[in-house]
Amino acid sequence: MKPVIKYKNKLFKGFVLFFFILMFLFPYASYKGASTGLMLWFINVLPSLLPFIIISNLMVQLGIAGKISRILYPLLGRLFKVSPEGCYPILLGFLSGLPMGAKGTADLVATGKISKKEGNFLLSMCNNASPIFIMSFIGINQLRLGQIRWQLFGLIYGSSIISAIIYRSYQNIHDKKVRISTFNDNSLSFPISENKTAKLSFDIIDKSIMNGFEIVTKIGGYIILFSILAQIINTIGTSFNLLKSIVMGILEITTGIDQICKLRISSNTKIVLISILTSFGGLSGIAQTKSVLGESRLSIKTYISIKLISALIAMLLSTLYVLFFR
Repeated sequence: MKPVIKYKNKLFKGFVLFFFILMFLFPYASYKGASTGLMLWFINVLPSLLPFIIISNLMVQLGIAGKISRILYPLLGRLFKVSPEGCYPILLGFLSGLPMGAKGTADLVATGKISKKEGNFLLSMCNNASPIFIMSFIGINQLRLGQIRWQLFGLIYGSSIISAIIYRSYQNIHDKKVRISTFNDNSLSFPISENKTAKLSFDIIDKSIMNGFEIVTKIGGYIILFSILAQIINTIGTSFNLLKSIVMGILEITTGIDQICKLRISSNTKIVLISILTSFGGLSGIAQTKSVLGESRLSIKTYISIKLISALIAMLLSTLYVLFFR
């Protein structure tokens, strides 16, 4: 294992050095990318995400999330075969999108309210681009096909749900073979003895606020770094081509989607490519997800693997959609 770790460290150091050289060679692109990323974070991410994180922290600490989960359990629990506590990240992720789905899941795992196994399942299913991003930004603003916004939502979220179920089925089979798990579909979480909840106090509010700012600041840093890299790629070459747009989308989906929609290709091709990139979430989305996992010890490698499967399923579903239903 040590040679592998050393190789990874050298690879990472090499990438950091390469990134620095790129910033030195393309100073204006670096400045423009940093400015774009900063404004994206300050205008869109900070005001929309920070309040959600603070309130979500309070809801978990005060036990409100558990009560909401139990209300939703008769529907979501039976539909997705999760524990009562596991229904909260589903609601949070499906309403707010990435990285709130990961944040809600990580909080419950860190506090022992759901198991790590269930957490990995929920992390892969609940942490996607928000419905508003898919239906408004992609469907209406970029593709200018508002009539298919619900279909886009179904394709992207459907691929995420299917890939998560595939992962859980594989994990259950693997656990039975090695005989290391006593979980079953109806018992995915740790037993919760007396769900101890804290009482509302300024100390809890202060910690929730500081945790919110810490997470949002990390997310902002990743957005800026990936925006710089995307802008440098944008600068290389004279005009946009398909390969460059896809690479930008792999780095950061917002920029990549914008450039794909500017290409002179058919709308059906755009739908397929955008469905694939959005289902994957981009390297920036993965970095943002990693930043909110905290002490949960959820596997980012497992998350990436399932996201790749989700992208493949999205490619299949979107291709079938444009061929037979559009």
